[in-house]
Amino acid sequence: MEKTINLLEDWGYIEVDGSGRLIHLSPDFCENFSINKSAYLGAPIYDVIHGMYGRRRKKVFFGVISGINCLIRVTKQNQQEIYRVIARDGDIEHHEMVSFMHAIDLAKMNKKKPHQNKYSFEEIIGDSMAMKEAKELAIRIATSNSTVLLTGESGTGKELFAQAIHGISRRKNNPFIAINCAAIPGELFESELFGYEPGAFSGARKEGKPGKFELAMNGTLFLDEISELPYEAQGKLLRVLQEKEVERIGGTVSKNIDIRIIAATNRDLGKLVEEGKFRQDLFYRLYVFDLTIPSLRERKEDLLSLAHYFIDFFNERFDLDVKFIDSKLQEWILNYEWPGNVRELKAFIERGMNIVEGDTLSMNTIYFSRQMSTNPKNREITPLQSLEEEVRSAEINAIQRALQEANGDRTLAAQKLKIHIASLYRKIAKYNLK
Repeated sequence: MEKTINLLEDWGYIEVDGSGRLIHLSPDFCENFSINKSAYLGAPIYDVIHGMYGRRRKKVFFGVISGINCLIRVTKQNQQEIYRVIARDGDIEHHEMVSFMHAIDLAKMNKKKPHQNKYSFEEIIGDSMAMKEAKELAIRIATSNSTVLLTGESGTGKELFAQAIHGISRRKNNPFIAINCAAIPGELFESELFGYEPGAFSGARKEGKPGKFELAMNGTLFLDEISELPYEAQGKLLRVLQEKEVERIGGTVSKNIDIRIIAATNRDLGKLVEEGKFRQDLFYRLYVFDLTIPSLRERKEDLLSLAHYFIDFFNERFDLDVKFIDSKLQEWILNYEWPGNVRELKAFIERGMNIVEGDTLSMNTIYFSRQMSTNPKNREITPLQSLEEEVRSAEINAIQRALQEANGDRTLAAQKLKIHIASLYRKIAKYNLK
């Protein structure tokens, strides 16, 4: 008789705190797996669940408890995580569990539509007061169709918020289209946003091309780095937002559009308006809801949770089993200013995970870049080098920072550095950068 997986069976659960240590084991869990509760309270979760196959960020994954293969579901409550056993060997064969997990992953892939958002509010890590207030306001904003302006320093997670807002809005089943305004040359702005008809200009696709406005129909259009949009292009964008219609290049018919605009910037648009670099009428068109995403300096309570989140992420990517951050490194993380915010923290953890030995990240094993002093509040003054070496170091630092801010996009990094893309490739090769 063919066996089936009964996901209604409950073999008990355990709870862990933000650092991954056990704070509760249910009586049925202890009974079903012959575990002494008092012996494990305060121990790391890996002492109970071994071989956590699959990323802990997944809601369902494999684990071994007391030598038994198990299927485990994880949920979050505030800073705690609850691991509930929903199936185990003896009820089903291990290969059947593998097949079941593949079925789950396949169903998720098939369910995902092109241009849908990837992130939800549950995936925005942080329980500090500053982050809670930002999330609460974002959730209230999400039910509206009005324009949202997200402000905050580079690396704070503005696109994550944009996707999360879209994900609980009335437009959630329709496209989420993101475009980086800084990455579009002024002469290509119209074709990218408005699209074009067949034969509209030399080099155009013979079948034509829909613009971002059309692709976002009935959904959300995310305009990242809106402050970098050329002044002339700002006027064209304003007209589309006011008239709610768009006409392809080379076309003769205007199309009505129904989209919601979420814009983002790491600059002070009000100041740019005063300097004549940003249109005042467009500023007020965007400035309906203003949501500021806090920097890491404003929510240091979230630092260690984020660090452990990235450790879990890179454990899966690099096939590691890092569990802890030692006390000295924790103190350093809490005292460093993190000018690059979450993006910088993620890169910092990734560097450490590339060279770590054992199950603990420490000051002795992690790599500090030239911009990061091991004494975050009192940076040491490094000895002066030759002019050639100083120039070389400055170039390397500038290139690495530009690549980091551009998320590895070399074309965008070249634009930030104001050099030709070919020059950037030559310098990357010259300095053996990745």
